Amino acid sequence: MLEVSARAVNEFKKVLESQEEKGLGVKIRAFMAQSSCCSCGPSQNYEMDLVEKGEKGDLSFEMQGVNFYLDPETDAMMDGLQVDFSEDHGFIIKETGASSCGCGGGHGSCC
Repeated sequence: MLEVSARAVNEFKKVLESQEEKGLGVKIRAFMAQSSCCSCGPSQNYEMDLVEKGEKGDLSFEMQGVNFYLDPETDAMMDGLQVDFSEDHGFIIKETGASSCGCGGGHGSCC
C-alpha cells in the first residue's frame, strides 16, 4: 500500500483547495524509463495528476480528506516507498524512512 507523509498530505490539500474544480483527487503512476534525469540508466519514474476519479481497476484510498488513486502495477512498484514533500524539490518519492532525494544516494526520486 502506498505511504504518504503527513507533510505531503497537507501540501496536496493546499493544491486541491486552490483548484476551481472541487472534488479532485491525486492519481499516482509509476513506470520504468530508459534513462533518468541524472543519467543513471533505466529507472523507476513517477507521474502525479489531479483527477476527478480513478480509472477502472484502480486502487483508491483516502487520507485526511485527500483521495488517492493508483493502478495495480503502480501499487506493486511503490512497495517500500513513500510520497513526501520537500521545500527544495516539491513532491518526491523516497524509500520509507529516507531523508534525502536523488539518484546518487539511492534515497528517492524527485517528481
